[in-house]
Amino acid sequence: MRKFIFCILLCLPLAAFAEEIVSPQEFKEISEGKTLYFTRNGQLFGIEQYYKRHRSTWQFADGECDDGVWYPDGDYICFQYTKNPDEQCWTFLKTDKGYVARAGGAGPEFDLYLHSVDQKPLDCKAPDAGV
Repeated sequence: MRKFIFCILLCLPLAAFAEEIVSPQEFKEISEGKTLYFTRNGQLFGIEQYYKRHRSTWQFADGECDDGVWYPDGDYICFQYTKNPDEQCWTFLKTDKGYVARAGGAGPEFDLYLHSVDQKPLDCKAPDAGV
């Protein structure tokens, strides 16, 4: 009996750090028609507005925007943008700290945390707009 209790106590910390991969359908439900705000190390990293038909607009922290599309690829959610056509794939995870986006092949130290969600449209500044 003691071994059983010891095993349960040993497993409790592992359960607290569980990560669950978000399916493409769940990602669509979380994002479509919404604007998601992402942080890294407590600082705004970027904002993404999601539309129907897997379209999106990413806004960099400096305010410049880039239109793109997203699509599932196995456990990844991949993006392609007009200004940077290289595929960018992320695993979206549900954790004890909320939702997290982890770049394919990157460690958790580079995670983007979903800070908040609303339905406000992005206010994108034009590239090279000057002051």
